[in-house]
Amino acid sequence: MLDLDETLVHYYENAGEGAFRIRPGCEKFLKEMSEIYEVVIFTAAMQDYADWVLDSIDKPKYISHRLYRQHASPTGMVFVKDLSKIGRPLHKTIIVDNVAENFSL
Repeated sequence: MLDLDETLVHYYENAGEGAFRIRPGCEKFLKEMSEIYEVVIFTAAMQDYADWVLDSIDKPKYISHRLYRQHASPTGMVFVKDLSKIGRPLHKTIIVDNVAENFSL
């Protein structure tokens, strides 16, 4: 399970227009991981934004599933990613995210 922002891409604004930079090696990483694992993106981002980014970086469709903000639980200022919603055994799940609090549930 992978986070999107700051894990696979970095979003920024330039002259009021949104853009993102793809982490070096992202496509190779996704390709190689998809050969071994079911690759799931779980982001606290809004679906429109996340789909815009993911459709750009995953043209070969290495990512199996996408979960968005509506699948997370608002807890104070953070949207916590509730892993009970993924329907997978947690003892077989690898999480890559830059914010530990995102998975406090």
